[in-house]
Amino acid sequence: MLLTKTQTGPWSELKVYSTAIRSRVFIEEQKIPSSIELDGNDQDYWHIVIFTNNKAIATARLANSGLFGRMAVLEPYRHKGIGSLLLQSISNKAIALKLQTINCHAQLSAVNFYKKNGLLVAGNPYQEAGLVHINMLKNLP
Repeated sequence: MLLTKTQTGPWSELKVYSTAIRSRVFIEEQKIPSSIELDGNDQDYWHIVIFTNNKAIATARLANSGLFGRMAVLEPYRHKGIGSLLLQSISNKAIALKLQTINCHAQLSAVNFYKKNGLLVAGNPYQEAGLVHINMLKNLP
C-alpha cells in the first residue's frame, strides 16, 4: 500500500489538484467534453484529494445531500486500494456532516468496485455524459 495523505476541503483550496486529476481521467482518457466534466458546480461540494509523495493522485466531490461523484484515480495508482481509501474518506466526511446515506451515479464499468465497497444498486442503467451509469447508494452508520 502506498503512503498517502488525504485532504478534504472546499473547491477554493483543492481546485488545482482536483481539476488536474479530473481533466486527465475524464476529459483525456474517457473523452468526456470539458463542458460536462467541469460543470461549474464544484463550489457547492466538498472535495477530497489523496496525495502520495506530495503528488495529487485521486479526487472526488461530495455534496451536503450525500451525492458524491467525479471520483477519479490517476492510472498508475489504480488497483492499489486508492479508490477504496477515497470512498472511505467520502463516508467519513458524510458521517461528520451527519448524513444517513451517500449515493452516486456510477459508471456501469465501476459497479463491482462500488459493490465491494458496500454500495448497492438503486435503479436502472441510463446514459449520462455519453456513458452508461446506474445509481448506487450506501447507508451510513
